[in-house]
Amino acid sequence: MTMKILVLLISCIAIAAFSPPRTTRIHNPPCLTVRHLSSAPFSVGGPSEDLLQLFSRQVTQEFSASQLYLSASIWFDRREWEGMSAYMLAESAEERGHALEFVQFANKRNIPIELATIGAPNSQWESPEEVWADILKLEETNTANLLKVAEAANACQDYAVLAFLNPFHMEQVDAEDKISTILAKVKDENKTPGLLRQLDHELGLEAGTA
Repeated sequence: MTMKILVLLISCIAIAAFSPPRTTRIHNPPCLTVRHLSSAPFSVGGPSEDLLQLFSRQVTQEFSASQLYLSASIWFDRREWEGMSAYMLAESAEERGHALEFVQFANKRNIPIELATIGAPNSQWESPEEVWADILKLEETNTANLLKVAEAANACQDYAVLAFLNPFHMEQVDAEDKISTILAKVKDENKTPGLLRQLDHELGLEAGTA
C-alpha cells in the first residue's frame, strides 16, 4: 500500500514538472496607444499618442521662446538699454537649453521628436513696456503648455516624464513672478523718473555684464 502511494506521488510530481505554465492575460491601460518604446519600464502602460505629440511640441515651444527673447535683446540693444538686452540674451540661451534638455530626455526614452517650423518673433514694439508684456505672455503660455504635457503624462502614469517636468514647473513659477515684477516697475516709470534706468542697471548686473 505504501509503495502504491509513493508511485502515485512521483507520477503527480512528474506531471506537474512537465506541464506548461498557466498564463495570465494582462490588460493594458486604455491610454496605451504606442508600443515597443523603451519608455515602457518607466510607466504603467507606456506613453499615449497625446503625450508624445505634446512632448514634441514643447521642444518647438522652447525654441520659439528662445527666438522671442533674442528678438527682445536686439530691440533693447538698439536703444541703448544694455542691461535689459543682456538679460534677454541670457534668457534666450536658457530657453534653448531647455529645448535641448527635452531632446536629450526624449532620446534616452526613445520618444520621437518632430521639430515644427518656427515663425519669426515679434520685433515691432513701441516701448519697453510692450516688450515686457509680450515676455510675460510668453511665459504664461509656456506654463500652460507644460501643464498640458504633465496632464497627458499623468493620464498614462508616466512617472519618469512627470519627474522630468517638475523642475520646469518650478522655474515657470519663478519666471512669471519675476517678469510680473519687472513689468510693474516698467509701468511705474512715469511715476518715478529714472526707475527704468535703475532697473536696466540691475538686470545688467544679474546678467553679469554691468
